[in-house]
Amino acid sequence: MRLSLLIASLLLLSACGERVDPELLKTAVFNYPDKLSTDCPSGEKRGKAGLSDDNKISNGASYNLRTPTNYQKTVAHPLIVVFAPAGINARRSERYVHLTQEATSAGFIIAYANNIRLSLKAIDKLSKIPSDVQENWCIDPSRIYYTGHSDGGSISNALSFLPTAPTKPTAIAPSASGIDGESLKTYDCPAPLPVMVFHNSDDSHFEGFGKQSADWWANCNQCSDELAEADKNGCRAYKNCPSAASQTYYCEGPGSHEDWPNKNHVILDFFNQRY
Repeated sequence: MRLSLLIASLLLLSACGERVDPELLKTAVFNYPDKLSTDCPSGEKRGKAGLSDDNKISNGASYNLRTPTNYQKTVAHPLIVVFAPAGINARRSERYVHLTQEATSAGFIIAYANNIRLSLKAIDKLSKIPSDVQENWCIDPSRIYYTGHSDGGSISNALSFLPTAPTKPTAIAPSASGIDGESLKTYDCPAPLPVMVFHNSDDSHFEGFGKQSADWWANCNQCSDELAEADKNGCRAYKNCPSAASQTYYCEGPGSHEDWPNKNHVILDFFNQRY
């Protein structure tokens, strides 16, 4: 693997220090359906409800985890793994993307990975987080999703197409990724994968990388290179994708490299689709 493919921002994102509504960082009650199947035997999963910080894996990776406030240990939940920007720990990453309240109210379990300085070894370590979560919390293995900004966007991409990654996601929503089109062309296409790429229009750090990445995914997913008109969220669908499992979107809005796109409801709606 060419290491240059994954060189992302070395800048600490100042936006991570901005104030955020504290309510968005709280776990929420999920309205479970009346009829539930028991997907995990009682007592099998030891992970607790609510907030669980500093979960360490033996390989050195670590993460914070959030569940619905009323988490039911025998019911399989969809999982979102958020990979952090460069130099940002899990707590700051949570404040930066502020997905906790919205995700848990929709029934997701969400893991915020601590950043590890980007390298092939770091990517391998981070790739073990989904399986560690599944060992301790009741997760639906057919509904595992990746997102993240800058380094986190690059990692979300890489873990989707690297053949050595142990847990392939159901869909990804990378933001401000540092992977350009020429680098991606050196890799084999993975199996079809729903992808929603976010990249800000004033990102001078990785100018044009988002569209290049989205074009590569659209080609891998056997979509047309023609884009539909942008919707109200700035998202454009590639036309003629052969199935729901190959849906590809490019979403662009105002902002610099430092800015999280703040389209959390769009990401969650995308992940909530059944592929």
